[in-house]
Amino acid sequence: MFPQLNYAYTMVSKQFSEGCPRGTNVQPMSSLRLSQTRTICDMLGGSNAFQLEYTGTCNSSKSCNPFGDGIGYLPSVISLSMIQCSNDRLSLRFLIEFRNDSYQGYYSSPNLNTSLIGEGSWDAKSNRLCIIACRIYDASSSLEKSHVGDCTTRLSLRFPAILSIRNTSTIVGEIWSVKPRNEAGFFDRVEFRNTGRYGGIQLPGLKYVFTEMDEVKKSCPKKKPRTRNSMGQYPDVYSGNLGFRMSIIKGSKGRIGWGSSDPLAVGDQQDQRFPFLIPSSSSKPKSSGVESNSSSGLLNISYKMSIMLPSSELDGSLNPFNESSNEYFQTEIQISAEGVYDTATGSLCMVGCRHLRSGDKTFSSHSMDCEILVKINFPPLNSDRRSKIKGSIESTREETDSLSFKPLQFSGRAYYRSWATESIWRMDFEMIMLVISNTLAIIFVAFQIFHVRKHRGIGPLVSLLMLVILALGHLIPLVLNLEAMFIQDTERSILIRDGTWLEMKEVIIRVVTMVAFLLQVRLLMLSWTARCSTEKKKTFWIAEKRGLYVCVPVYIIGAIIAFLVKSRQNVYQTWYYIDEIILGSSRAYAGLILDAFLFPQVIFNIFQNLREPALSRFFYIGITLVRLIPHGYDLYRANNYADIDDSYIYGDHGADFYSTAWDFVIILLGIFFAVIVHYQQRLGGRYFLPKRFKESVIDEELPVDSEEQLPLRCST
Repeated sequence: MFPQLNYAYTMVSKQFSEGCPRGTNVQPMSSLRLSQTRTICDMLGGSNAFQLEYTGTCNSSKSCNPFGDGIGYLPSVISLSMIQCSNDRLSLRFLIEFRNDSYQGYYSSPNLNTSLIGEGSWDAKSNRLCIIACRIYDASSSLEKSHVGDCTTRLSLRFPAILSIRNTSTIVGEIWSVKPRNEAGFFDRVEFRNTGRYGGIQLPGLKYVFTEMDEVKKSCPKKKPRTRNSMGQYPDVYSGNLGFRMSIIKGSKGRIGWGSSDPLAVGDQQDQRFPFLIPSSSSKPKSSGVESNSSSGLLNISYKMSIMLPSSELDGSLNPFNESSNEYFQTEIQISAEGVYDTATGSLCMVGCRHLRSGDKTFSSHSMDCEILVKINFPPLNSDRRSKIKGSIESTREETDSLSFKPLQFSGRAYYRSWATESIWRMDFEMIMLVISNTLAIIFVAFQIFHVRKHRGIGPLVSLLMLVILALGHLIPLVLNLEAMFIQDTERSILIRDGTWLEMKEVIIRVVTMVAFLLQVRLLMLSWTARCSTEKKKTFWIAEKRGLYVCVPVYIIGAIIAFLVKSRQNVYQTWYYIDEIILGSSRAYAGLILDAFLFPQVIFNIFQNLREPALSRFFYIGITLVRLIPHGYDLYRANNYADIDDSYIYGDHGADFYSTAWDFVIILLGIFFAVIVHYQQRLGGRYFLPKRFKESVIDEELPVDSEEQLPLRCST
């Protein structure tokens, strides 16, 4: 669409010789300079999304929308996608998109009717990027007829040198029109800023100024620390352990949302650090021994918090401007906070400011509610791995104030880096356990194959439904992860530590799984062939058919119960994550069916009522142990490692029902079925039933007219 060869930056070279005309005058010292190793193209490479902020005078879409009322909405997000950078790395071209949401799919095409094409040039005197943008006309009908015109839109972008509780963005800018106010197409000045969780790259000279510390001293009285032996050691502010996700947010109506909380700046001016910004080569903090000196006492810290709440759960205080009350519409509440972290007690107390919104507009940083108190308590480093970070967000306004809101309680898992080191060791151990588990499954299935070959009359006595379930248990993981065996997916190549890749280990696991699957198929073929060639095949097929009549309804009822339980656990996300709920419930329930793989054989033995050893002891006892050991390991893991579900490889919580209660139930259920099968093969299939049920009901030969009347067609 946009030619890149021999392109001349004519617009910026003519008009930006003296900076950005009509732009807001900002002192050059208030913006950061670009280093020699970090050019403007490096800072804005790829696609960058920014939140648009409208001033209080913006009361109509026509007066503040760069495209007027024609597009039907007031944009909330602006995206700058770099097309090309000049050879001197000082000028670049952008495709500038205006959208009403921050999400953009990977394969989505830009809407050229709401996009601008712009040239930008870095002004080293004023330390800002100046951009001239032009409209794209006739793009909807045919790209051959599209053309560029109306180059009266201007943008400027800079990197603030000083951050504060009211200005936490590392990139800010503005958009304006150079047209006269009374001319068609004019719009009011609009500001924009980045709101990403990780803020971008840290340039040399960046500082954070604490402006609310007097209020912090009033609202956060210092607690008397307990003796160190009783409380343990709490995370250090420079350790990277203070960022966390708020998995549960509770209000007056119960659980209502989730969010994230990350430290922005830590320490004073001399030893200030920005944990979630990527430092450039010249701005990396020097190792001055701050970590050891900060192990005790109070330290200043600032946070960026993002909370997602359903609009239907917002009361008049959190939603003072009567936003949409759609049950499935999520509202993001952004809070910037600063305060004091006590390393002796693990408590953090801060004064917060939240950005106010009005419908689909976000006000500028000057319109904020800064009468908020945030408290957070971190668990000790040596605490139980299931310990949670707990906190609260309260309004200090009077209850009659329109901006006052009811307190919010939140909690989140503590993921300390020392625990992460243990988790890496655990993941390696679990990979080995998974390989051993699948290898043992191969050995036990081989024992059953030898058992069937050695005893010619045993093959027809094995439940085909049980063998199908075991084969699918190995096939499904292979199908879901087939690409890992044949292609290198860069997104799945996770660098865990020191260049150690997981690809080879995953391939080994899947190769062993495939061998186990092939042996299961071989065992199924042997039993099928033996049953079709025996003289009593009609009797065996009737028993198999009746076993299906019992097992299938049980499986269906269990699946319905599992889905209802899963949906109730995700009651606030049911609509948005309905596919994940269905798939997650199905996968976990399939694991439960595998745990009870002997159930079809038990039912088949009841209908058949024979005493022959259809299953080798090594097979049914060994496979039972292979299925139950992960649940025993899960009980041990829950008390000794950090609870990080996404890193589970052996005993994956997504592939089965895992919890303290489920682990005990499944272990007892597996042992129960193994014991039943053992005594069925010695005392008869109905040995545990009352006498009146022990009489055979299918031993009599029933006349059949032809092969087609059999429940299943056989082929030898």
